[in-house]
Amino acid sequence: MILLRRLWRLLLMALFLLLGVLLTLAMLPGMHDGIPGERVKRVRQWWYRRLLRIIHVDIDVTGRPADEPALWVANHISWLDIPLLGSLGPVGFLSKAEIRQWPVIGWLAASTGTLFIERGGRNASQTAARYIAEHIEQGHSILVFPEGKTTRGVTVERFHARLFAPAIDRGLTVQPVAIRYFHANGAVHETLPFVDRQPFLSNLWTVLGEKRVVARVAFPVAVSGRDFSERRPLAEHVHAEVLRAFEAMGAPAEGGR
Repeated sequence: MILLRRLWRLLLMALFLLLGVLLTLAMLPGMHDGIPGERVKRVRQWWYRRLLRIIHVDIDVTGRPADEPALWVANHISWLDIPLLGSLGPVGFLSKAEIRQWPVIGWLAASTGTLFIERGGRNASQTAARYIAEHIEQGHSILVFPEGKTTRGVTVERFHARLFAPAIDRGLTVQPVAIRYFHANGAVHETLPFVDRQPFLSNLWTVLGEKRVVARVAFPVAVSGRDFSERRPLAEHVHAEVLRAFEAMGAPAEGGR
């Protein structure tokens, strides 16, 4: 039964990925210097919602994101974080440069507003800050994961302050976001996190075998970079808000799936 579920969903995902390619080709005229237009944003959000439906991810949302373009800041557990948050608002992403080389997915991401940064590269932080500020000031929210890696989803690790630089320098709105994944019975999901250098296809195969995944997302109150004079206090404030919302989602339930 699990094998059939995986194969069926894999087929649906492959077909839906093809649809994504066709839609992206049709929408390329709606991109202006890497900034997606409103139509591109709407279609991209719809595509993420349908993808999550194929995988059978139920979403439980607390709060709502800021109305204005903002720097979204979230904890990071899985590759699912991107379609999950992309389904909830017109937000683009800051991603590592390696993903740009992934077949099909890299092209799709680049063509719909994802920013790619070479981690550890010379002036990487300054380049990232400039890209983030330019996109937000042109009306395009950007999501970053300041933990710098995916985690097991049992806590929120320290936020690196460097990604908060554009919020301080340009007075941008910062939207904290907390994410957590559960089984249908309320137990925290222990196999979904994309960690320990696990190959993407291996993790995808695991996710496709799940009967249902419950994703909980919380949007604490947004803050302005104008209210902080340095990056570290802002990073610590946003981390505290994300951690508080993360913990409020509930302690692990006893029992299996």
